[in-house]
Amino acid sequence: MSTEITLQMNPPLLGFEEINTYTLSPVEDNPYFFWLEADKGPKFLVTRPEYFFPNYLQQVKSLYLSNRANTAKAVEEDPDVYVIITLAEKMEEMTANLLAPLFVYRQKGQAAQIVLYDSDFTTRHHLFPPTKHRSCG
Repeated sequence: MSTEITLQMNPPLLGFEEINTYTLSPVEDNPYFFWLEADKGPKFLVTRPEYFFPNYLQQVKSLYLSNRANTAKAVEEDPDVYVIITLAEKMEEMTANLLAPLFVYRQKGQAAQIVLYDSDFTTRHHLFPPTKHRSCG
């Protein structure tokens, strides 16, 4: 995604029910992160999960599509998936919310945060997992 897009969030983000309109834009000079920002409201750092969690996207789309098949809402467009990042003082402590990804329908300018209740995902998966310490002697 190289340009910003205005999104109508329906349903609204959890905890921000009074805000429905956000702008999704790339972080300058960093192709892995994006800003999800409300006018006069919160600003979230988000990323595409496939950059950090290679198997996540397939699992999420499978869960989501099976749930969507049971609902009356039929959506033609396959969504882009983003996850909200929790910033930390140290880069290795940054986490991603894999429990409640954002599904973005770019053509329609719509988005929704979907909670994956029937999953093992949490709100705090490390983007940069600690590496195993090796013994040097």
